[in-house]
Amino acid sequence: MKENRFKKVPAFIRQQRLVRNDDRVLVACSGGVDSVVLLHYLSRYCKSLEIEVGAIHVDHCLRGEESATDGKVVQQLCERLAVPFYGTTLPVPDLLKAHGGNLQEVCRTGRYSLFEETMCQKGFTVLAVAHHAEDQLETILMQLARGKRPQGMPITRPFGTGQLVRPFLTLMKTDLYAYAEQYSLPFREDPSNEKDDYTRNRYRHHIVPVLLNEQPSAAETSVRMAGVLQEEDAFLESLAEEQLKHLLTFTDKGIPIIHSAEFRSMHPALQKRVVPLLLKYLYDGETIPAIYNSDLLNQLIRQLSADTGSALISLPNRWLLQRDYGISTFVQAEEDPADRVVPFPPDEWVQWGQMKLRWCKSSAVDTATLDDMTDWRYFHSEDGGLPSLIRSRQSGDRIRLSGMEHPKRLSRLLIDEKVKQSVRDRLPVIVSEQGDICAVPGVRYSDSFTKKTSADQAYILLMVWPE
Repeated sequence: MKENRFKKVPAFIRQQRLVRNDDRVLVACSGGVDSVVLLHYLSRYCKSLEIEVGAIHVDHCLRGEESATDGKVVQQLCERLAVPFYGTTLPVPDLLKAHGGNLQEVCRTGRYSLFEETMCQKGFTVLAVAHHAEDQLETILMQLARGKRPQGMPITRPFGTGQLVRPFLTLMKTDLYAYAEQYSLPFREDPSNEKDDYTRNRYRHHIVPVLLNEQPSAAETSVRMAGVLQEEDAFLESLAEEQLKHLLTFTDKGIPIIHSAEFRSMHPALQKRVVPLLLKYLYDGETIPAIYNSDLLNQLIRQLSADTGSALISLPNRWLLQRDYGISTFVQAEEDPADRVVPFPPDEWVQWGQMKLRWCKSSAVDTATLDDMTDWRYFHSEDGGLPSLIRSRQSGDRIRLSGMEHPKRLSRLLIDEKVKQSVRDRLPVIVSEQGDICAVPGVRYSDSFTKKTSADQAYILLMVWPE
């Protein structure tokens, strides 16, 4: 085996500050060749790195005796290396039966929870995982395909009370097999890795080999590129944090305020980073997927930049962005059952009574999906015209209907449509970020909605309710 490739690992560990003197490093070891080699390598060099090493194995109980044997192989290797072994089980089939969910996500979430628990109980400061250069390339390609920034996996990140590190990102898979052969290391091959059931496996089997055949250095190049992008991201994030400190002011009552002129003066790249930080502040660090949707973020950026007219954007947990000309305030609305208001973010099903509603880009919906809908309408995008919230009807509500010069009173419309009095106050009223009524689903829709699709109709409103 060419040892020269492994000679790069200590330099990579030092350069990236993956471990410090006296760190206690817990190696996540599945029994596969990658993690077995990582365990052996760190145990060989623990004295020169001035660290202590232990290993943890999690049996997901998915392959019966076969997966139990994986743990025995890791345990025997730990005994051979005089390394502490921590074996545990995660009853994934039982968890799926009881709670449902995605198999891979249940495995990953449960596994990392056990890693964190063991680190805390046994006093480990670092979790080491065995991802290599081809893993990084796969991750970057998947991120690109989903339209995400191709940063790959972080070389290191906070984990529990310590850090998660990836010391083998400079190595190729062939390096790991060669190392295992040289040192006669036992390892296990998970048969599920050979199936094309999972996205990563399909990239691994069909896309990455073609790319590496065309450009053999692509995986190593991807590691360097990801490292640079991660450094730039950390720098831009720190700039965004500083900008938010200067941007965000408060009223005497502690209500957050942002002035449009100051927000607009920032570079667009910083605006896109400041808004998620602002939301993180509002929600005390809680991750709420709906508020990080790109369409909703774009609405917020547009309104925070504007200084004419007024706007209202409803966010989860009763938060509201209220903009009057060039001043935006963030307030939390009082919950009033008689005057219900719920956020209506894109790409999220929202329940209103027995009715379910969702809006999204029309390109994201297959026409076959419409067969399962009670009703739907296409609509086009205008400044401030995208749906923002659903609320109960209010006195003075008006809606602009197709063919009418002036908006019509909603109260009159409901009478004309012969909607029962007992039903009127329970109807959902969809309101745009500018405060205009978009639709009363099941009754009437504003003039920007139609049943016909065209190049102009970029969005679609979907509705499901019992007959």
